[in-house]
Amino acid sequence: MATSIAVSRASARMQVSTSRTSALSARTHVATPMATVANRQMSAKLVSKNKTERFSVNCSMAKLMEKIDSASLKNDLMSFQVGHDVSVGVQVKEGAKTRVQMYQGVIIAMHKSGLSSTITVRKMVQGVGVERVFPIHSPLCSFEPVAGAGTPQVRRAKLYYLRELKGKQARLKIKY
Repeated sequence: MATSIAVSRASARMQVSTSRTSALSARTHVATPMATVANRQMSAKLVSKNKTERFSVNCSMAKLMEKIDSASLKNDLMSFQVGHDVSVGVQVKEGAKTRVQMYQGVIIAMHKSGLSSTITVRKMVQGVGVERVFPIHSPLCSFEPVAGAGTPQVRRAKLYYLRELKGKQARLKIKY
C-alpha cells in the first residue's frame, strides 16, 4: 500500500522544465521518464515576434520541439555550399551602439541540424589563418555571397586540408 502511494505521488509530481541552453534554441529537459505520457496531450505556448500563439499538440516531445524550432528558422537564406566565398555581417553591440562587423572568407565546413545549423568560415589575416563558426539561423548574422569569377570545384564535405596549405596552394580550383 505504501509503495502504491509513493508511485502515485511521484507521478503526480511530474514536471517538465524548460531551460534555455543557448540564445539560438530552446531545449527541453524531462524530469521523469513517465513525463512523456503527460506530454502527449500538452498544450504549449509559442512566442514569436511579440505575438503569443496557443496551439494544441498531440505528439511526442521531439515533434513539439520541431514545431517550436520551425518558427525561428530563416527563410531568406542563400544556398550554402562548401568552398564558396561568403561575406558574413555580424551585429556587435558595444555599449549603447550597435554596428555590423563584416567577416569574409571560404566556407570550409557545414553542420546541418535544423535550428542549430552552423557554417565554419576561414580567412587569412596577416598570414595567419582564422576560422569562425557562425549559426545560420541567428538573427545577429546576415550572409551574402561574394561575387567571383566562377564556382569553386570541391569534392569533399569538409575542407580541413586547407589548414595545412599556404599561399597559392590554398586556392581552390574554379569552374567557369
